[in-house]
Amino acid sequence: MIPFLAQVEAPEYNMWNAKPGTPQLWMAIAIAMVVGFAIMVAMLYAPTRMRKPIASAAIFLAGLFWVLVFLFPQPIDTQVKVEQRPPGFVQGISFWLADAIPVVGTFANILTAFILGLGVFSLVRIHLLRVTKKQRDWPFSVVLLVSIVAMAFFGYADWYSRLGPNAQKIEESWPLTAYGKDLLFDGMLQVMEAAMFSLIAFFILSAAYRAFRIRSVEATILLAAAMIAMLSLMGAVVVGWDGWIEQVTNKDPFLTNFTLSSVSGFIRDNLQTPGIRAIDFGIGLGALAMGLRLWLSLERAGAN
Repeated sequence: MIPFLAQVEAPEYNMWNAKPGTPQLWMAIAIAMVVGFAIMVAMLYAPTRMRKPIASAAIFLAGLFWVLVFLFPQPIDTQVKVEQRPPGFVQGISFWLADAIPVVGTFANILTAFILGLGVFSLVRIHLLRVTKKQRDWPFSVVLLVSIVAMAFFGYADWYSRLGPNAQKIEESWPLTAYGKDLLFDGMLQVMEAAMFSLIAFFILSAAYRAFRIRSVEATILLAAAMIAMLSLMGAVVVGWDGWIEQVTNKDPFLTNFTLSSVSGFIRDNLQTPGIRAIDFGIGLGALAMGLRLWLSLERAGAN
């Protein structure tokens, strides 16, 4: 959702989107830099007991913006010029939030990029340390580091050859970087991911067999429903069973309700879908509760 919001364009120049080269833009940049450095200095030199309230206040303000975006009345037409916008406090806040979405979304993308970079740096540092000390399984760390460098190099080089100043059209020339990127991404990464998920499927099948063994009435119902769902995905079984049912329907039309297509559809529409919706509803409530705890800084590490 954040990348989508970051692509939204403001309707015109406003306090969030000043015209390039204007004093308003330079003033906004100066204020943002001063506020940012002030927060950093406050976090560095503040007493230990004051750092958590400062971080909690920043988290609350950041979360409050998105809460207002979803709960506050939205303007019907955001393309209205500033001088033509309706007066009033509610209308002003509504347009102010709508104008801020692209900028805040861009900030979120920038922070996400820094977080991803920090994760990559931590991963590289750990495996470099493992290689230099030749710890256990260090050759695998070498393979990981070489893979990271190779994928980053060919990915960026392919992007530069396509979109850079000297970009070449694929119809005219297929550069070496494109071959390397296709080999690493399409020829190796996706194939290995498919193989990994295939192995995981066998583990899931083994776990399902152990879980669905007939030990109780509930396990028997789960096993029967799972068998019907799996058989309904096998074309040969469906054709054979449904064909046999159609041959005997002349004697008893009621048997048409027992084709694999009908039974699996009934299970899917009347049992599976309501169950999944109930689970999603419970997960949504749990996510909402956790989000509120994080937003209000009620989640404490190490709490019993």
